Amino acid sequence: MIEVRDVVTSVLYGLGENANRKHSDPEIIDALNIVLRYVNLALINAKSYWIAKEYKVKPKNGKAKLPDDFGGFKEFEDEYDGKYKFTKDYLKIDKDATMTYLYIMDPIETIEDEIDLPYVLFDMFSRYSLGLLNGNFGADTVAGLISAEVQKLVASESSGPIDRPMPFFV
Repeated sequence: MIEVRDVVTSVLYGLGENANRKHSDPEIIDALNIVLRYVNLALINAKSYWIAKEYKVKPKNGKAKLPDDFGGFKEFEDEYDGKYKFTKDYLKIDKDATMTYLYIMDPIETIEDEIDLPYVLFDMFSRYSLGLLNGNFGADTVAGLISAEVQKLVASESSGPIDRPMPFFV
């Protein structure tokens, strides 16, 4: 979990505003939310398990409502082999199943909030928020940089362990 207060402190330190502030809390939170949206979108596109949730699908009359935070489909569990189709806010499905989906994260509202992502992303939040606030980055630039960085981070999720030969000693 990433504490928003810690990210804000890091951003203020980077801006040189520890004692004399020029940026308000809402400005910093807005920059953090821009970064959060791009990180969330990049994680959804990469189908990362960092933003995966399970959902028990129980259809009524052949369709089930999708969760409000549904951002993308990952897989069905329980060896579900039936037909299914996504339509707007519903999933057309013929029987109960457990679905793993990628969720849309809630925006940051206050400094007391937490970001439900691993701490390894802390630096990404502080760097790109700082760049947005001091004008070094535009939103489009941040989107591309975050996407590339997230791709590198989640690449290890799909690859298994590296097999190395065991050393032989006599």
